[in-house]
Amino acid sequence: MKSILFKILIVISWIYCLGHILFGFPNDTFLIRAVTGVMSTVFSCSLLFFLLKIIDNKKQRKMKVNE
Repeated sequence: MKSILFKILIVISWIYCLGHILFGFPNDTFLIRAVTGVMSTVFSCSLLFFLLKIIDNKKQRKMKVNE
């Protein structure tokens, strides 16, 4: 249950941040800036984790081929 909620949070943050990058949100209140900051942090961390996972998978495949 927790992993499903975490994955939903990641998907929502990706959609929110991509929408913010593409369209921008004109209502710049304190609450919106706080939400944007949290969503951007989740987006950045999940993107970094995803890229590191890809690099790790490539290294593991390369090690299996060399054995």
